[in-house]
Amino acid sequence: MTRTRWLILALLASLAVNLFIGGLAVGRWVDHGWGWRDGPHRHAGPPPEGSAPRWLRRMAGEEGIETVRSVWGQHAPIIEPLRVEADAARSAVADALAAKPFVRADYESALAAMRESMGRMQAAIHGAVVDVVSAMTPEQRAAFAERARAWADKRRSSPPAD
Repeated sequence: MTRTRWLILALLASLAVNLFIGGLAVGRWVDHGWGWRDGPHRHAGPPPEGSAPRWLRRMAGEEGIETVRSVWGQHAPIIEPLRVEADAARSAVADALAAKPFVRADYESALAAMRESMGRMQAAIHGAVVDVVSAMTPEQRAAFAERARAWADKRRSSPPAD
């Protein structure tokens, strides 16, 4: 074989390896699996459907999703306007940051308003979660706690984002 053919084969092999590794990376990114790769609560596919936040549906799992749907439905009319308010407060922070000229007091005020808005929303969500876990059976609550602990351990061991 000529040198050119060897070079072409080496480039094609390199391209194949890069495509394989890229495919693995994209597959990991697109993976909608919601369970952890090990442990008794490994589930395939996305969390159960519902209007509750994805993280809550994930923690409840299939065995607790009906409780989540029932309880969240009672709290949603309170939480949804607070979520909209928090989104508007986040936008106001971005607007104050991008303002020309930049006014420090406006930015500080927008941050304070966002903190208050997020606090109200979080308090409402926490109340809903307390009601959800209170309505669960002891077995459902134990599974919820195990998933929550595994999620916290996973986050603790994850490297910080750049």
